[in-house]
Amino acid sequence: LLNFTSINGSYINTTYSNFTVVNASFINGIEFNLTLWNVSLINSSFVNYTRINYTLSEAYLANVSFVTFTAINISTANTTAVNVSIVNATFINGTEFNVTALNNTIFKASFINYTRINFTLFNTSLTNVSTINTTAINGTSVNSTFIYVDALNGTFMNVTDVNGSISWSMLKNVSYVNFLSVNGSLGNSTWLNVTSKNASYFNQTWVNLTMINATFVNHTLRNVSQLNVTYINASIYNVTSTNVTTVNLMYVNSTIVNYTAVNVTEFNLTVWNGILNTTKFVNYTMVNSSIAGTRLFNLTFVNYTGIDGSYWNMTWLNVTFVNATHINFTETDIVRTNVTMVNATAHNSSSVNVLSINETLINVTLRNHSFINVTLVNSLLVNVSFWKHYRKNFLAKDSYWKNVSFIHGVGHNVTIVNGISVDMLLFDESQKIINFTNVLVRNFTVYNSTIKRPVFRNVSMWNSLMLLTKIRAGNARDVTFIDVTVNESDVRFHDRVNVVACNMTMAQKKAFADSGALARKRRWSEQEMREMQEMAHEETETYIEQAGRGEEDPEPEERETTLKPVTPTPGISTSSTPRPSLSTSSTPTPSMSTSSSPTPSMSTSSTPTPSMST
Repeated sequence: LLNFTSINGSYINTTYSNFTVVNASFINGIEFNLTLWNVSLINSSFVNYTRINYTLSEAYLANVSFVTFTAINISTANTTAVNVSIVNATFINGTEFNVTALNNTIFKASFINYTRINFTLFNTSLTNVSTINTTAINGTSVNSTFIYVDALNGTFMNVTDVNGSISWSMLKNVSYVNFLSVNGSLGNSTWLNVTSKNASYFNQTWVNLTMINATFVNHTLRNVSQLNVTYINASIYNVTSTNVTTVNLMYVNSTIVNYTAVNVTEFNLTVWNGILNTTKFVNYTMVNSSIAGTRLFNLTFVNYTGIDGSYWNMTWLNVTFVNATHINFTETDIVRTNVTMVNATAHNSSSVNVLSINETLINVTLRNHSFINVTLVNSLLVNVSFWKHYRKNFLAKDSYWKNVSFIHGVGHNVTIVNGISVDMLLFDESQKIINFTNVLVRNFTVYNSTIKRPVFRNVSMWNSLMLLTKIRAGNARDVTFIDVTVNESDVRFHDRVNVVACNMTMAQKKAFADSGALARKRRWSEQEMREMQEMAHEETETYIEQAGRGEEDPEPEERETTLKPVTPTPGISTSSTPRPSLSTSSTPTPSMSTSSSPTPSMSTSSTPTPSMST
């Protein structure tokens, strides 16, 4: 059929086989119950045309256009279409099998209840296309472009896309199974209720994507760049990301399980109310991140760098960092359990309202780190150093610390309970209200530091050194000092009860309490009596009078001027005759239970949090 024109034609119950049409035009026509087999359609057009109950097989179409075209109940098999153009078309209840399309263009078209099986697309362009209840199985798409495509209730199975691009599109209730995308591009699109299983994305660029109620299972991402991608109520399982870079990535109310990230860098990452479970990060960098209301379970970070990040209102369980660096990091309202850091550093960071249980730090350095309202329970610290740190309301309970250093730091209300510390160093420290209870300290070095109002309860200190150090208003009960050297220091423990000093010179023993402090006790041991009698009689009387009147301890600077070693006055008896009781004083001797400075607790103080500048 050559150079043929049909206007207002009707083709009903007709069969064509071994049929060729060249340079034909069909205008305002209708086909009903039409069957075509082994046909060729070349350089032809259909305008205002309708097909109903149409079957096409073993066909070849080239340079064919369909304008304002409607096809209902159509079946196409073993067909090749080249340079086919479809404009303003509607396809309803269609099936394609073994169809190959090259250089085809579809503009303003709708596909409803449409199925494609064993299809191949080359250089295909779809614009302003909507699909409803479509299925694509065993297909390959190469160099295809999809713009303003809306897909509703679709299924894609065993599909491979190469050099494909999807932009300004909407996918809703769409399922991908065994999907492969290579050199793909996604942009300015929204996915709603999309499920993807066994999918791989290689060499991708994703820009301005929003995924809501999405589920991804068994995914592989490699060489992927993401910009402005948001996941809301997403479920992600068994995903591996390699060589991935993200900018402005956000997860909201999302769950990620069995996720592995290798060579991944993320800028401006935001995670809200998420769950991250059984995840491994290798060579992972996170810059300017914000994570809140999120739970972390069974995570491992290897070669991790976090810069300008903040965590708050989070729960951590079984998290491990190896070769990790944190810079300008803030964590607030965190509960951590079984957290391990090995070969880690933290710079210019802070921890506020943090509870950590079973925390292990090995080869860790923290610089300019602030701890406020922090509690460590059953912690293990080995080769850990704190540089220029600030600690307020800090509690360590049931801990073992070895080779831990505090350098150039400030502390207020620090408590260590049920701990063992070996090879610990305080260098150029300023600590106020520090409490040791049930603590064993060995090889403890304090250098050029000031400690105010320390409280020791059931403490054993072995083989330790205090050099160029000031200890003020100390309180010791059930304490043993063995091989402790005090040199060029001013150490004063007040209110000593059951304190034992072994292998120490008399000068070192005296360094742990001055006469005025001893006078404030109610009962004295014989050894303490002998030490007191060796001191100057006049100074002893002066301190007794101060204690009897209930005067407060002078400030450390004032007390420094009152210590003047004096040769004992001849004639002072060395017998064990008790000293005159202080009960005759008009003011009762203050005891530990009535002290105006209660034992500090870990509760949050109403005092405003000091800044790092202090």
